[in-house]
Amino acid sequence: MLAGPMSEALAARLGRDFQRGDILFREGDPGDVMYVIQSGCVRITKRIDGQEATIAELRAGECVGEVALFTNRARSATAVVVQPTRCIIIDVVTLELMVTKSPEIAVRFIRSLAARLEDSNAKLQILAHRDSRTRFVLAVAHHAQHSIEQTPEGAWIRRSIGDVAVEAAVPEHEIAEIARRLIRLDLIRVDQTGILVPNVQRLYEFVEFADG
Repeated sequence: MLAGPMSEALAARLGRDFQRGDILFREGDPGDVMYVIQSGCVRITKRIDGQEATIAELRAGECVGEVALFTNRARSATAVVVQPTRCIIIDVVTLELMVTKSPEIAVRFIRSLAARLEDSNAKLQILAHRDSRTRFVLAVAHHAQHSIEQTPEGAWIRRSIGDVAVEAAVPEHEIAEIARRLIRLDLIRVDQTGILVPNVQRLYEFVEFADG
């Protein structure tokens, strides 16, 4: 998002390398800096009902920790490096100077932030449900709605059942039975490449029926 317009000199001066497993920040830490990912991947997680849930996985060009930096609040989630990653570390003074001097950076930042907040709010609404089956079904439906692979057979989600279960904070001992039921009802189909959702609306109807 911000990496494109940045000068190479600034990126070199503020850049830092991280290794798999490094923690950029933990939930509750002060939000004194943000990170712009130049390469690699960072996972954003939050504990929900004792389970570690994945809120997002961010890659090159995306920002990490910008909301806490702007609001001067504590971190609302934890950021973990999942593969060798290089980030540009920016404090609030540097960011204000960048935004003031470059309208392009300001516009790109606002658009990206709005999209990120919308996606995060949707995922947090899913995680607010206490029933793990409901969380899983809604997470699958959310991915299917936003999938770029909309085919005549349905929407493809290039993630495993386990990945979505972790994202939805579903206990490991529950996921097999939940998946079997959804497959039996033809609400999802699974192969080695991912999850196929033949009809997203049927997933939402399943949740409504189960809740009712």
